[in-house]
Amino acid sequence: MSDAYIFDVDESNFHGVVVENSHKLPVLVDFWADWCQPCQALIPTLHKLAEDMAGQFVLAKVNSDQQQALAQQYGVRSLPTVKLFMNGEVVDEFTGALPESEIRAFLDKYIERESDRIMAAAYAEHEKGNADAAVALMKQAADSDPENIRVQVIYLRVLIGHGEQDEALQRLEQLPPDIQADAALQGLRAQLDIMAQAGGANTDDLVARIEADENDFEAREKLSAVLVSQGDFQPALQQLFEIMKRDRTYNDDAGRKGLLKIFEMLGSDNPLVGEYRRRMSTLLF
Repeated sequence: MSDAYIFDVDESNFHGVVVENSHKLPVLVDFWADWCQPCQALIPTLHKLAEDMAGQFVLAKVNSDQQQALAQQYGVRSLPTVKLFMNGEVVDEFTGALPESEIRAFLDKYIERESDRIMAAAYAEHEKGNADAAVALMKQAADSDPENIRVQVIYLRVLIGHGEQDEALQRLEQLPPDIQADAALQGLRAQLDIMAQAGGANTDDLVARIEADENDFEAREKLSAVLVSQGDFQPALQQLFEIMKRDRTYNDDAGRKGLLKIFEMLGSDNPLVGEYRRRMSTLLF
């Protein structure tokens, strides 16, 4: 086995092996110890992956007993702990002796693939002002690699942005089931579901209906969907919150369910999600 991409790391070479290399390709750092049986079970799996995927990532091994300062610096509390570095930072991690298939899936999110290179070429064309060529390359990337979630998310967002919701939904439903289950793709599905509710409704007409009757919940629900389709999420959330506040029985609790769907679409890190979750909790409790 070639050890070209496998290193024993200590404080003296950590920066060069891990931090500097992580600006070129992913670096997997395994914190282990001699006495740790799960560590001993994991190491051969990591070596095999480093060999099978030669050149796609660097494996750095840190003996935590001998390098306690490094283990403390990176918050290692149990062994084995494996941290993935990219661009000088920890971007993901796992603990325990996972099976090879799960580690491959873990790495796949970060390993560059041919479809990623095609997508990079698409961005280059876009920067040159060649919009049609960029979209064509994006489609090529997505068609060539249905299991590359990064590429699928980018192309689906482009389709949605161009008003091609039907094609976006069709492509999404044709992806492998385990890929569809990804949180980012579930968020796009939620967005497509909400946009479908808009049904070509006119914003001014809906606003006029609400001004005439604050309890026109159908208009509020449709207005929220239209606002989502326009990327205007705060007022969309506010319309659904008003429905929830005024009538939990409307359309089977449509206000609360609509809020949850937008939360799924935006993701838990979005500040609007945190704000409206707190407002929901106050209202409920």
